[in-house]
Amino acid sequence: MRRHFQQIGSQLVAHTDTAIGWLLAVVATGVYLLTLEPSTSFWDCGEFIAVSYYLQVGHAPGAPFYQLLAHLFTLLAGDNPLTVAPLSNALSAVAGGLTVMFLYWCIRLLQDIKEAVKMDKSKSEAAPNPQSETHRPRFIKIFAALIGSLCYLFCDTAWSSAVESEVYSLAMLIASVILWAMLRWYHCPDREQSQRWLLLIALLLGLGTCTHLLTLLTTPALLLLFIFKTKDNKLNTKKLTASNLLVFSFYLLVFFIIGLSPYLIVPIRSVAGTPINEGNPSTAERFKNYLSREQYEKAPLYPRMWRQHENDAKYAATWSGGDNSFVGNMRYYFSYQLTYMYFRYLMWNFSGRYNDRQGYGSPQNGQFITGIPPLDHMLVSTAKPLPKSLPTKGHNVYYLLPLLLGIVGFVATMKRRRVFWTVTTLFLMGGIILNIYLNHPCYEPRERDYAYILSFYAFCIFIAFGAEWLLFGSKRYELRTKRFLHNFLVLSSYLLLLTVPLLMACQNWDDHDRSHRFIAHDSGANILNSCDSNQQGCVLFCYGDNDTFPLWYLQTVEKERLDIRVENIGLMGAAKFAALLDESITLGRPVYFTHYAYNQYSHLFAGRLQLEGNAYRLTYAPCDSVNVEAAYRHMTGHMGWQDVEGVYIDERCCKFLEQYWQDVVLLAENLCDKDLATKADTVLNKTLGEIPLTAIQNPQLIYRISQAFNQAGCSAQAEAVTIYLRHILEEQLDYYHSMPPQRQSVMPYTILPREELAETLTRERF
Repeated sequence: MRRHFQQIGSQLVAHTDTAIGWLLAVVATGVYLLTLEPSTSFWDCGEFIAVSYYLQVGHAPGAPFYQLLAHLFTLLAGDNPLTVAPLSNALSAVAGGLTVMFLYWCIRLLQDIKEAVKMDKSKSEAAPNPQSETHRPRFIKIFAALIGSLCYLFCDTAWSSAVESEVYSLAMLIASVILWAMLRWYHCPDREQSQRWLLLIALLLGLGTCTHLLTLLTTPALLLLFIFKTKDNKLNTKKLTASNLLVFSFYLLVFFIIGLSPYLIVPIRSVAGTPINEGNPSTAERFKNYLSREQYEKAPLYPRMWRQHENDAKYAATWSGGDNSFVGNMRYYFSYQLTYMYFRYLMWNFSGRYNDRQGYGSPQNGQFITGIPPLDHMLVSTAKPLPKSLPTKGHNVYYLLPLLLGIVGFVATMKRRRVFWTVTTLFLMGGIILNIYLNHPCYEPRERDYAYILSFYAFCIFIAFGAEWLLFGSKRYELRTKRFLHNFLVLSSYLLLLTVPLLMACQNWDDHDRSHRFIAHDSGANILNSCDSNQQGCVLFCYGDNDTFPLWYLQTVEKERLDIRVENIGLMGAAKFAALLDESITLGRPVYFTHYAYNQYSHLFAGRLQLEGNAYRLTYAPCDSVNVEAAYRHMTGHMGWQDVEGVYIDERCCKFLEQYWQDVVLLAENLCDKDLATKADTVLNKTLGEIPLTAIQNPQLIYRISQAFNQAGCSAQAEAVTIYLRHILEEQLDYYHSMPPQRQSVMPYTILPREELAETLTRERF
């Protein structure tokens, strides 16, 4: 009878956990789909969509399993290319939602490890009674696992990865399934079934390698679980012969290789000559170089200050104290690499974030905060609220609650040796150990928090155990107080813990909601539509990821402007660049440069590059800086922006919107110089209707806009822009002047231009 009740109880628990897990998957996927970007994003997303849609060859070392799954998602688009990007993005949303589900199941299995180690044999044989005390701890554990899973759902890095076409969301799903499978193997009493779990893990490790190498960071934690179970003699190793072990090891290797099989599509598609064929891994040697990322810089383990590019030594000196010795390298490691490039990201996710602007060591941009005024005053030098004219959507505060819960869980699991070492190993491998391996140069071109997502996943497991410890504490308090006070304490504990993920959700929603944002898409379209072509077409040279990959997406998926040959100078190399440029000049084919390419190579063509919209055209003779006829035709024709009012505009999007305004202002100034003020009025008002001043963070640009309106004879618009500028300068300077003088002195590039501009406006007013 006891065994019968035990079986019923275990089945009820299993069904409950299964149902809760799937409910979490639905909720998480729903959240991610609601906030999904409806088109391509900046950085690698445009490339991933383009190469997945036609199974082309992306940047090394490739992500063929991701490509295959993304390709399946994009097949649902049918004949509508406009749905390809959102469907590709949806893969990340679905993967993110399933990751939350498997995280919940992993936490529940880890909680069982604790019970298996600590539980007394006589208690384990007792029949479960839903009305007994054993039922209440089970509910506590379920609720605690929910808290940890929800904190991961709404944490900054996981949410950001789940709303765009990137590999990290899928990689985390595979890593989570690997951990879950290993925990299922750990709890499996049957040797044959347990071997099947190990074969599944080997297969998943191979598939994970075909997605992103971060999945391999789970292997030390897997080895620990293997050692723990072996120590308990649950493997019956004495019954295994050497030949059986050898055969099973061979099977593991075979399944791992099967998991690697998606990599076969890389050389196959390269030989087929796909339009996007980065690295051209069509031969064995090139495929080897492709997998080993030969074209990228290799960061050594030591020294820490290893890169010798322009300004690298100067930047690194601010963190090392100018010391290049071993001591200086260690100072650089602890101050910049470990603290700034890892712990800052950890605090973003579980303490708070001051803004979404990239940090280069400045006291405010990219800084973490808490929401507690005295602490934040020490971090950012002021407790004054951010003015509305500064980027506030990325300003998120959690009052240290998720962080403290995780620390409590870390301490609490120290008494549960197996759980502690398994989760801690996962946390360290995905965090500090990875940080040592990456050996970040000073500075990175973008924030790298996504690289540490596995560490944040492990920290959410600690959050679950912290919540469990607090809830059990409130339960134990029942023995020392009255029933009413106990019930109040328990209810308060549940509500307080539930507010933690809800607070994260409320704080993070506005800066993770990318719905209705088409800025990356429109920026690429504007660049393409800045180009004229003839019968031979034209060539557009680009340089960076953010002006290249949106173009690849638009041409590959949406079939936009196929008369333009887009070439990335950084990928093609100097020799091919020179050869294509002579060829184009010989054929009389128009040649254009994006802004990124112009910034890098304009010195080679001094006086011969002319702005025509958002691109520069190479001329055969010295020319004016702007071709007003072509630029006006493009900017009042096919160029423009979809509605950005109320849309979340991060730093990268802001840069492209501001660049567009700068080109418009330059065009308007040149039109006025040629007595074409009416046309200047037209292009200025068109742009103001598409890109409001609230989308611009550069006060100097706003001042130029007001001057351009004034020069075009639009005095009313000029006055309105000036009034807005006075207002934001007043509130921003009031904010910055609330800082101590010593902190203001290290922010000259932020404060001084605003002070000088305010003085200029005052002089003009009187």
